[in-house]
Amino acid sequence: MDAARSWASYQRLAYSAKVSFPSDGSRTSPRRKPTVDIGDFSRELCGGTHVAHGSQVGAFRLLSEGSIGSNLRRIEALTGHGALRHHDVERRILEEASSLLGTRPKQAAETLHKRLGSLAAAEKEVSRRREADLRSQAQQLASSSTQVPGGRIVSQRVSGLGASDLRSLATSTADRLRSDRAVVVLGTEHDGKALLVAAITPGVLDSGTQASHILASAARTVGGGAGGAGPVANAGGRRVEALDEALSIAVQEATRALDQ
Repeated sequence: MDAARSWASYQRLAYSAKVSFPSDGSRTSPRRKPTVDIGDFSRELCGGTHVAHGSQVGAFRLLSEGSIGSNLRRIEALTGHGALRHHDVERRILEEASSLLGTRPKQAAETLHKRLGSLAAAEKEVSRRREADLRSQAQQLASSSTQVPGGRIVSQRVSGLGASDLRSLATSTADRLRSDRAVVVLGTEHDGKALLVAAITPGVLDSGTQASHILASAARTVGGGAGGAGPVANAGGRRVEALDEALSIAVQEATRALDQ
């Protein structure tokens, strides 16, 4: 399709329904502006390099289209050899993905959708089992609590838990002892760090003790600090070798708090 380039003033172009004007008032400019007519259906203000005929564009691949301002939109595309190279790259990516999925390119999207669905279901089941295991551990820990003057204490070094699961285990254990004045202190090693969590029941909190008070000295022992307000506090540090000592210090603080 032929593309013809010409010059015209904005006043003349204003009579053409094929031209969209910017909203900056420049339509009143007396200067002549370059325009490009494509066939008999499109007339555009010249914004850059143009071809003499549509066939010179060759292959065309639209990449994106979006807003860049009020009443302004931008289209990004590749033409000619650039479009062909982009197509080749996408084809090779699709072939590699299909090979990894063990299917043909036409079935790649469907196969991937099924695999992702299966993965999501497996992750949900793993999460369910982990929560069930934490509940079971919490029940065992609550059952093994030690009676001290003024309440009960649970102190245990556990393994295989991250910070989030350690906190969940501590709070779940404390919930099972909430009818008593109780303190739960748990510790673990994770990613080269010593982690500690303290959880206290409402009876202890009402007496003015915060969970962070239980962990303050223990946190310094492992080279860190305690954070958190109210019934739950966390602590962590790089001195993993001092974790058992830190748990003992936390138990001493818990004993003093319960005996108040």
